[in-house]
Amino acid sequence: MTDNEYRTMYEISPQKAQTALFDEYLNYVYAIVYNKLRSCGNREDIEECVGDTFSAVFISYDREGKFNGDLKGFIGTVASRKAVQMFRRLSAKSNSTVYIEDETTEFADSQRIEENAERLEIRSLLLKLIKSLGEPESTMVIQKYYYNMNSTEIAQKHSMSPAVVRVKCSRALKKLKELLLKEGYDLKEGNI
Repeated sequence: MTDNEYRTMYEISPQKAQTALFDEYLNYVYAIVYNKLRSCGNREDIEECVGDTFSAVFISYDREGKFNGDLKGFIGTVASRKAVQMFRRLSAKSNSTVYIEDETTEFADSQRIEENAERLEIRSLLLKLIKSLGEPESTMVIQKYYYNMNSTEIAQKHSMSPAVVRVKCSRALKKLKELLLKEGYDLKEGNI
C-alpha cells in the first residue's frame, strides 16, 4: 500500500484505511519489534509495542494529513523507535544488563566464519557494482530486488511507465551480469 492509496482510502473512511494499513503491515511491524524485544520482553510486551506503533502512525497521519516519502519506511522507523523505547523501559525494570555478546549468534566453527566473510564480501561487491550502473537504474534494481517493489510502484516513484521500468531493469541486470563475469563470478554455476 502506497501513501497515495492510503490517503485515498483515508478520505473515504478513516477506519477502513486504518484497518487496511494494519492488515498490510502487521507482520512487518511484528518482525521489527520481535527482533528488538525478544531478549527482554514477553509476548504481551511485543504485542503492546506493536499496538503502540500503529497508534503512533495513525496519530501522526491524523495530525499531518500525509506522509512525505515511503509509507513502509516511515512505519518501519516508528516501529524501530517504539521497540527501542520499550527495550529501555523493560531493561530498566528488570535491573539487568543485556550484553551484546548475549545477543549475537555464536559461530559453530571457523568454516562458518569463512562462509559469512565470503558472503559479506560478495554483498559488498554486488552493491558496489549496482551503484556503478548509475541512476536511475541502480535505484530501480535495489527497489525491485531488495525492497521487493513491483514495476508499477517503481514507475510511480520515478515518474515513468511500468514498461520502461521493466526494460531498464532488464538492461541493468544484463550489464550487472557482465560486470560480475569480469569480477570472476559466473551466475550459471551458482557461484554467487
